[in-house]
Amino acid sequence: MEGIISRIKHHRSIFAIYGANLILSLHFFLVIFINSSFMEGFIPSGTVGLLFTAGALVSLWLFSIAPKVIAKIGIYKYLLIAITLELIGIVGLALSPYPIMIVIAFILHQAAIPMILYCLDVFLEHVSKDESNTGSLRGAYLTLANITLVLSPTIVGFLLLSLSFRYIYGISAILLIPLILVSAYWLKSIKAEPPSHTKIIETLWSVWKHKDIRFGMLAHYILQFFYATMVIYLPLYLIHTVGFNWSELGALFTIMLLPFVLFEMPVGWLADKKYGEKELMIFGFIISAVAAFLISIPQTPTFFIWAVILFSSRVGASIAEITTETYFFKHVKGKDSDVISLFRMSRPLSYIVAPTIATISLAFSGMSTIFIVLAIITILGALFATQIVDTK
Repeated sequence: MEGIISRIKHHRSIFAIYGANLILSLHFFLVIFINSSFMEGFIPSGTVGLLFTAGALVSLWLFSIAPKVIAKIGIYKYLLIAITLELIGIVGLALSPYPIMIVIAFILHQAAIPMILYCLDVFLEHVSKDESNTGSLRGAYLTLANITLVLSPTIVGFLLLSLSFRYIYGISAILLIPLILVSAYWLKSIKAEPPSHTKIIETLWSVWKHKDIRFGMLAHYILQFFYATMVIYLPLYLIHTVGFNWSELGALFTIMLLPFVLFEMPVGWLADKKYGEKELMIFGFIISAVAAFLISIPQTPTFFIWAVILFSSRVGASIAEITTETYFFKHVKGKDSDVISLFRMSRPLSYIVAPTIATISLAFSGMSTIFIVLAIITILGALFATQIVDTK
């Protein structure tokens, strides 16, 4: 009987984490592709990337103190603090009449989201004990989130036919209410292990000495760089250079993002049971690099051509995402929150480096050059993946 109760509690915990991630994903993905266009209304488009960089710097600081703070107040309270900061930021974007307040709210929004994701990672890693099922578990976790990623562009494109960006942020803010409720009623009961805590330099050194984690994290960083460049500059490029409107972008982005729903669960299963992560990871990065280069070529709004190119880019990214995630979490435990924190720092770090490189590219050429540079950098992910020892 105790075993049955234990399994019920275990599955309930996993479902609660999945539910929280699903709500958070819908909240975040509703605004992810309109952020750069919205902020373009308050600052020059060439400097929009600097706001992402500012948010990333704040996020890095939060990551640097996360294990120490969590050791004192617990992962649940830290999660609530992160959600509260995100609520303040997103409400500010929806309602504030002052440009300076909107800029501050945007930076807060960019900083808080990675922290919430980090907390959910710690929860999920705590309840997932069987490393042989990490790929399947992570695949389901990412696929549920990516269902909202696929649906969001179409929803936003439809809403923008009659509403402004501000209303999208308002809807996104409302979605934080069920996230708070799920956290309060279900996640609070998950007793995560006390996190280990070492100084950032010590954590970096320990990761550097572990070749598999080192190259796995470097590959994951390249993927986050790919995402950061796409999120900031792809909407601007397709609107200003190619000539699509937001209604067309909604449908185009939905097609583009379908691979995250179609491929991550089966690839996660294949990584667990058949092939391991290495070859799949290399394959994913190569596809994404080729697609990134192709983005720079056509500059006419032919829907079918762009749908094929963008869909292909995310076929590669979806394979790279599930394999880098699975590979990393097969090598850490829930108590390794300092290493998990470092892993999740790759996202804010990418939002520091990607706008810098893009700004330099724009100084010498047009926006299409950004995607040529992105293709070159993305191929590094495949090179890093060749250095890891496969789990199969």
